[in-house]
Amino acid sequence: MDSSTSQASSSTRWVQWGILTYWTLFWLLNVVDKVVGGAHFLWVGRDRFAQFQKYFASTGLADAWIADAGLVLAAALEAFALTFCAGAWWHFAQRREDHARSWFLAGTLFTLLTFTFFSIGDQWFGDRFELLEHTLFWFISLVSWVAYTRLQHVPLPDFATSRWAPALGLAGVLTLATTTSIFLYNEHHFSRRVDPIAAEQVGDHLYKVSFPFLGGSTVFEESIRQFKTEHPNEAIDHIYTVPQPLRLKKADALIFYISTDDAP
Repeated sequence: MDSSTSQASSSTRWVQWGILTYWTLFWLLNVVDKVVGGAHFLWVGRDRFAQFQKYFASTGLADAWIADAGLVLAAALEAFALTFCAGAWWHFAQRREDHARSWFLAGTLFTLLTFTFFSIGDQWFGDRFELLEHTLFWFISLVSWVAYTRLQHVPLPDFATSRWAPALGLAGVLTLATTTSIFLYNEHHFSRRVDPIAAEQVGDHLYKVSFPFLGGSTVFEESIRQFKTEHPNEAIDHIYTVPQPLRLKKADALIFYISTDDAP
């Protein structure tokens, strides 16, 4: 093998390595999101159980076990996709190309199955934005598999260091800017995830609380605690959201109402 062929093969492996790394990290972060959830330093997860429960409740299936079953199935599909993509990455690192190809095929099939499952749910629940997202990822996964397999037969030319330098410099600037924004958000705005919200009186013994973007259970609990402190002469009768047909399908921008009576 001459030097040009060797360089081309090296470039091909780097692209294949990038494909496997992307899907491994993609599913790893999705699985971590299922396990961690909530808001933590440098990590903002979503309450997936609440999300699934609202989806199913919008179709009249409000029992908690139905949301549990859907979440368990989704988590299982993602866990299998992660396992096989990570296995493909490991075999590829050990230069066992045949094993890596087989594992990545299984990972791709589980990826397609996962996004198919999500897309069916999106159609059922009427969430067009999620449907667009999951459909795009379905095709990206398929294209990734085709690119990975075709690259084994179509070597790429090597790129000189001078050509890589501008791209690496731009990537470094974008990484720095993104990292800086994350730390600035955590320093100045992370409190929105935990600070209580003042209740606005909208009627006689009726108060409204509007959640901030990505407000979670901690915000809810602290808001109720603050309300009881600020209104010692009133007792909470019940708490409710808008009627079910008008409920938002996501927790973002949630509004709930507090109805009270005079304290005994």
